[in-house]
Amino acid sequence: MSDVSLSTIFAGATFVVIAATAIAAVVQLRHLRASNQLNAMLTIMELWNEPALQDQIAYVRGDLQRKIKDGGYVADLQLEIAKGPVTRSGHPEFFVLDLWEQVGAFMKYGLIDEAPLLDIVAPQVLGTWSQLEPIVACLRERFGASAFENVEYAAVRSRLWLDRHPEGTYPRGTPRMREVLARRAVER
Repeated sequence: MSDVSLSTIFAGATFVVIAATAIAAVVQLRHLRASNQLNAMLTIMELWNEPALQDQIAYVRGDLQRKIKDGGYVADLQLEIAKGPVTRSGHPEFFVLDLWEQVGAFMKYGLIDEAPLLDIVAPQVLGTWSQLEPIVACLRERFGASAFENVEYAAVRSRLWLDRHPEGTYPRGTPRMREVLARRAVER
C-alpha cells in the first residue's frame, strides 16, 4: 500500500473519530441543558412553596387587595416612594414581585424554557400581575417603565400562552381519567 493510500485512510479515520466526538459533544450539551432547565424549574418551584413566600402571596391576594380598594394605600405608597427607598419589610408584596421579576428575566434571556414553566405557573403570574398592577403603576410613575418590567414580560408571555392553549396542554390521544374509568366499568 502506498504512502498516499495510508495517509488517505488515516485522514478518513481521523475524520470519523472527530465527527463521532462532535456528535457525542452535542448530545452531552443537550443533556446538560435539560439538566440545567430542570434544576431551574425545581428551584423556582421550591421558592414558590417557601412558607414565607406563601404568606406574602396570601397577603397580596387578601389584605393588600382590601387596602388597594380602600384607596389610601396607593397614595401612601406614592408618598413613601417620594421620601426614599421603600422597605420590603413594610411591603411584602415586593417579595412576590421580586420572584416573578427574576423568573421573567430568566424567561426573557432564554435561561429557562418557557413551555414547561408557563404550563405550571401562567395563571399564577397573571393573577399576580392583575393584583399588583396598581403597585407597579405607582412605582413606574417614579422610576419609569423599567420598574418590574420582567414581571410584565412574564405576565404577557403567560397571557399569550393561555390564549394559545385555551383547553390546556393535555396530550392529544391520551384518554382522560373519566374515559379510562368508563372503559374499566364496561369491561367488568
